[in-house]
Amino acid sequence: MAFGKKCINAIRLTRSPLARACIAEFCGTAIMIIFGCGVLAQTKLGEPHHGDFLSVSMGWGAAITFAVFFSGVNGSGHVNPAVTLAFAVVGKFKWSWVLPYIVSQILGAWIGALAIYGVYQVRINKYIMDHDKGEHKVVNGAGDIFVTGMHTPKICACFLDQVMGTALLTAGALAVTDPKGWRIPSSLHPAYLGLLVYTLVGCFALNAGCALNPARDLGPRLAISMCGWGTEAFKAEEYFFWIPIVGPLVGGIIGAILYELTIGIHLDGADDI
Repeated sequence: MAFGKKCINAIRLTRSPLARACIAEFCGTAIMIIFGCGVLAQTKLGEPHHGDFLSVSMGWGAAITFAVFFSGVNGSGHVNPAVTLAFAVVGKFKWSWVLPYIVSQILGAWIGALAIYGVYQVRINKYIMDHDKGEHKVVNGAGDIFVTGMHTPKICACFLDQVMGTALLTAGALAVTDPKGWRIPSSLHPAYLGLLVYTLVGCFALNAGCALNPARDLGPRLAISMCGWGTEAFKAEEYFFWIPIVGPLVGGIIGAILYELTIGIHLDGADDI
């Protein structure tokens, strides 16, 4: 028993807050992808009664709730590079932690996608043979389980979709977590953030699949490139992959700045500039 305690004490990261936070972000993002892509897999690969668009929205909302619950104690519960960057821009997060957080989030999303592929590999391969004529299609095929795609012919519409959706996400996240605002207990933040994502997926999934998170798309895209899709994972739809990376990063910053300019700096107790 004493030896076990010594081992536990030896690996504790109480004196390494950044390492502890990065592990939390890694695990939280992996959980988000496992739940989120898991519901997409069940909907795509199962019979119609195994899922629909409503279940996908609910699944992603719940995925965020549990991801933030899991990662928010030791980390910040961002599980999203766009949120991390946006919070840093408005002074809510340390700039020196931004890059380690983003790397941890992308790696977590990559591992989460590989886990879902492992669980559903047999069904995915059967779907590819039965519905995709043996081709590893990135969009409108088995790849839909893991990555987003362009569902409208206008690339500008997809980009605007990601910018606006992520702006609402970061503004909403700031509204929920702002200690000068509603003063919502931190234990309730995951539930409110999950409800926010549930709403956003229900409103912004038609044009570009509602990534709103660079790690959510890039991590799984890296994973499927190793599982049969190859470079097509990035070449598909005239290199669409950059849209769910750049769009959310831009939108996240816009949303955070607009929240601060319209709400945050006007709250009682806001710091004088």
